[in-house]
Amino acid sequence: MGAVQRLATIVIVGLVALSTILVLYLADESNRIDAEEQEQQDAAIERAKENYLSLCMACHGPAGEGYAAGDGRIGMPLNTTENQYGVNAAGTPVSGGLEARANIIRTTIHNGRGLMPTWGEENGGPLNSEQIEELVVFIQHVDWNEVYNEAVEAAGGYPTVAPTATEAPAKGEATAQPTEPNTYNVSLGDNFFEPAELVAPANTDITINVTNNGVGTHRFDLDELNVHSGDIASGQTKQLQFNTGGVAEYQYYCSIPGHREAGMVGKLTVTDEPALLPQPVTDAREPAEGPGEGAAPPPNQNNPASTSGTTTFDVEAVDIAFTQTELTVPANTEITINLTNNGVGEHNFTIDELGVSSGNYASGQSGSFTFNTGEPGSYQYYCSIPGHKQAGMVGTLIVQ
Repeated sequence: MGAVQRLATIVIVGLVALSTILVLYLADESNRIDAEEQEQQDAAIERAKENYLSLCMACHGPAGEGYAAGDGRIGMPLNTTENQYGVNAAGTPVSGGLEARANIIRTTIHNGRGLMPTWGEENGGPLNSEQIEELVVFIQHVDWNEVYNEAVEAAGGYPTVAPTATEAPAKGEATAQPTEPNTYNVSLGDNFFEPAELVAPANTDITINVTNNGVGTHRFDLDELNVHSGDIASGQTKQLQFNTGGVAEYQYYCSIPGHREAGMVGKLTVTDEPALLPQPVTDAREPAEGPGEGAAPPPNQNNPASTSGTTTFDVEAVDIAFTQTELTVPANTEITINLTNNGVGEHNFTIDELGVSSGNYASGQSGSFTFNTGEPGSYQYYCSIPGHKQAGMVGTLIVQ
């Protein structure tokens, strides 16, 4: 009987111990779930970091700092209190908080905005939905100091062009051409070629001097003629020599992942028609007065026709562009601009010659301002936020 009692006591003690362990396990369940979620988040951030450094850093910077005057970057700042804490610079919660910011980031990556191309594979981009979700998590939760340090270590120095290190022609401006026959200069920007079209004689050995004036690494590839420059670092020039072959049209492009999809393509026309061959020689450093005749509008923009009898205009600012890039107005007339900022960052409307400065408009803000158009002429309006004019946020006011 004593043995039975001892066995019962052991069983009871065991059950009590097991119950205690179970209670402690369940009590710590939330901590285990949090740890697992943090582990999954850390893994997503590491995977996204590779895509950020290869695809995004050239425009947004090694620390997510975005555009800055003179450095050639054109991307919006990502390392912001809005994205990582859900509050603005003054500490006031933004509408919708972190979830709303996540939706903005997600939609922008998928569909593009202003000068930013579409990255979602459903729109022809290189990233699938899972990769984009990981980038959203990365932007909102990464330690940007760690990203910066890793980028500097991998590059052996600051990974983007230092201010004034290079001076690329703006998209739509001409690249200076050499006087040597059958020799061409091509400038690489972020992400475009200048010029975007070359005409060369058939069955001829030609030389193309390719200079990377962009921030990130680029390439010049022309598959049909087996022309591949390999990586060209910022500030570097490579000389390519090849035979054009017979009459044809070819596409040249940058084979860095995502760059071709972002629109970094050009056309080589090989012809035997002498009238098509002369190349105009222009100074690439002359300042542009607006988009220029024949220049294509920036991506995702439209140019609704304006009439000289109209005195009120609706202008929309996005990142980083005006959706109306040409306005025609009557001379010596008071006109009103209704400006709406549908971009993520701040924008403004400035015309130096007419003394027009709207002041900065926050995202979602609208307002109106009135000024006199003065004498007939052509005036450039632009956004004076550092880097925006250089990125192409300009338009032309035609006063008639």
